[in-house]
Amino acid sequence: MGLKVLVVDDSPVTRTMIADFLQMTGHQVVGEADNLADVLKLLEVHKPDLITLDLSMGQEDGFTVLKGIRAVDKQVKVLIVSANTQQEIYDMLIAEGATGFLMKPFSVADLTSAVMKATGS
Repeated sequence: MGLKVLVVDDSPVTRTMIADFLQMTGHQVVGEADNLADVLKLLEVHKPDLITLDLSMGQEDGFTVLKGIRAVDKQVKVLIVSANTQQEIYDMLIAEGATGFLMKPFSVADLTSAVMKATGS
């Protein structure tokens, strides 16, 4: 059975690509957002199993959004999607509650593997 996933990215093109890849692999995309306020609304309404979260966004960065998510939900899995390769950034994100990472650019196989690792499935 697929996961319920919330896709968070400031790029509509990237959100669509991630959503399409997730749906191709049997997951249900329950919403898309590009800012913390929308993420929190969708999190409350849909209770996703997983959130894919871009690290570099326009209004708020991924750190801010991750902290906001963790303030209201400690359980949801959060997969960081980024081109950033700095280990210290990853370490800080893990400390804030991220459960996995996916490097941009990525393939369907990369996304599938990252989702499995982030959710422990």
